[in-house]
Amino acid sequence: MSDNVASTMPAPHKISPEETGRTQDAGFAGKTAIAASVVALAYYAGAKLGFALTFQPHPIAVLWPPNALLLAGLLLTPPRTWWIILAAAFPAHCAAEMQGSVPPAMVLAWFASNCTQALLGAAMIRLLLRESPRFDSFNHALTFLLCGVVIAPLAASFLDVALLKAIGWGEGGYLQLVNMRFLSNALAALILVPLVLTWVQGGLRALRESSGAKRAEAAVLLLGLFLAGVFVFEHMYLDSSEAPGLLYAPLPFLLWAAVRFGPRAVTLGLLMTCALATWGAIHGNGPFVDHSPAADALSVQLFLLASGVSLFLFSSVMEEHKNDRRAARLSEQRALAVFRSSPDAMAIARMSDGAILDVNARWERLFGYSRDEALGRTSAELNMYANKRDRDAYMDLVRTCQGQNFEVEMQARDGTLHYILLSGERVPVDGTECLISAMHDITRLKSAEREADQQRVELMHLSRVAVLGELSGALAHELNQPLTAILSNAQTAQRLLAKDPLDLPELREILREIVGEDKRAGEIIRRLRALFRKDDTHFQVLDINSLVEEALTLAYGNLATRQIRIVQQLCQQPVLTRGDRVQLQQVLLNLIINACEAMDASPDSTRELTLRTEPLADGRAQIVVTDSGPGIPAPTLQKLFEPFFTTKTQGLGLGLSISRSIVAAHSGQILAHNNVGRGATFRIELPGAA
Repeated sequence: MSDNVASTMPAPHKISPEETGRTQDAGFAGKTAIAASVVALAYYAGAKLGFALTFQPHPIAVLWPPNALLLAGLLLTPPRTWWIILAAAFPAHCAAEMQGSVPPAMVLAWFASNCTQALLGAAMIRLLLRESPRFDSFNHALTFLLCGVVIAPLAASFLDVALLKAIGWGEGGYLQLVNMRFLSNALAALILVPLVLTWVQGGLRALRESSGAKRAEAAVLLLGLFLAGVFVFEHMYLDSSEAPGLLYAPLPFLLWAAVRFGPRAVTLGLLMTCALATWGAIHGNGPFVDHSPAADALSVQLFLLASGVSLFLFSSVMEEHKNDRRAARLSEQRALAVFRSSPDAMAIARMSDGAILDVNARWERLFGYSRDEALGRTSAELNMYANKRDRDAYMDLVRTCQGQNFEVEMQARDGTLHYILLSGERVPVDGTECLISAMHDITRLKSAEREADQQRVELMHLSRVAVLGELSGALAHELNQPLTAILSNAQTAQRLLAKDPLDLPELREILREIVGEDKRAGEIIRRLRALFRKDDTHFQVLDINSLVEEALTLAYGNLATRQIRIVQQLCQQPVLTRGDRVQLQQVLLNLIINACEAMDASPDSTRELTLRTEPLADGRAQIVVTDSGPGIPAPTLQKLFEPFFTTKTQGLGLGLSISRSIVAAHSGQILAHNNVGRGATFRIELPGAA
């Protein structure tokens, strides 16, 4: 039943990249259409407001919002959609201008100059900033002022007035009209563009996230600014001498807005001030009505531009400073959180005297001191370093900026020793040069390493014992020969002593032979004892010729029993290396025994073992062991040095693995390959003694 149901269900539709692209394009087109519609409506409303703020008979308003709103729309949209924004603004422009009985030629001329100003300002700002301007940055604010408030309006004003004069619309001189056109557009850009951008780029979110107290403060601020503006700009002045002083009445509220709320509130306050000042001047009230309408408009513009630019830059600097402080506090909080919760012990100490300024919880647990007990004291006063040498060495490394991953031995309050991997970094903290130390406890790791080293030593010793076990028969024969000679010579000496007269020359010769054979037996026993002992590794300068000769002496009996011919190709001059004599002899004995076993199946006449020593061109020393056996099969050659890999029925597969580890501990390498004709060759490369 379930199979039938499943078979009738439609397969899930997989969205192709083409469909995804079409969906994204449709969403982008929708957003662009909304943005274009909003700009068109704002442009129309701004034009109507501009007409309402016009000083007659000049056709130029104190504040002309359409250009500023168009510039804001371009800055909020991608450059590839700008033509759509401009096209959407054209019907709004025509609808607003036609209602004012403006000739069609002038309507088109003004739209051309308005678009020129918006495009020029948006292009320069995007070119310099690579993004929409942020007014919490002084650099962004200054760039916007230069490009959007000064250069673009000034360039468009010359074009606009030229078209105005060519068509014959309006009154006034060319430069006078350029000046008024420039000031009105600059003032609109200064107030409206930051206002639109800051509110669109997070203003509503900031309002929602602000506290009730912050909203109440903003309401009081706006109300106070409104009342001050009404008092200053809507008042009928009988005595013009009081007007300049009253102009400062809105300033405290605007400064309040700059300090507490940033550019968003400043531009809103400037807009309110501009509206009240212009409305009062148009209706003959306020401090700007002493002269002609053109002069009154100029006074309003200059007052608002002068105060607006200063307050706008001041608010941007304050906002940037606040952001820097917030970022610094956030960085400090994050650093403090990392410091407190770090799995490693951490401490901050003053470089000048080493006094501890702070420690984290892990440090307290590791060393047994509470934070209060540690603050103000030095590591020396707390007796934290197990020895002065470690502390002095680490401080020297820190002073040279190289105190990274330095192993020291430190002790806790109860005397427990800890092996610490210590790292330090010099950083300024509140103007004080400090050392931040991170202490990673590697006590368990060091214990494991010591245990592994001990096991490795035990394994090497057992391997040597195993090798000597294989040589036991030959070694017994080697010892039996001098002992037999000593016994025979002693018996002969007894017989000579029984004769009269004594043969003193022959007796001396017999005693000399006894001493020689005794030394020979003693040397064999000494070498055996050295191999059987579990001494610590002792590096010294060694002649590799002597190593080969000593190894051959121990293995001589085994070689003679197997009827293997020995070929020694030792370098005429000493070839020196630095290493442990016993461990390197163990490697040679292991290679010699393996070579002997490899030649067991070969005819007696072909059994030959060659040992060669030579210096290499790069200063290293080389020992070569070559046998005449059948060679090593290719699959076996690849696994030859792996632990527990063996081709012997009774072998453990540790001999060559241990040999490789010994040679590696001597900073050398051991290599194996088959010869061209027959047999195999092992090469031991060791560093020179220099």
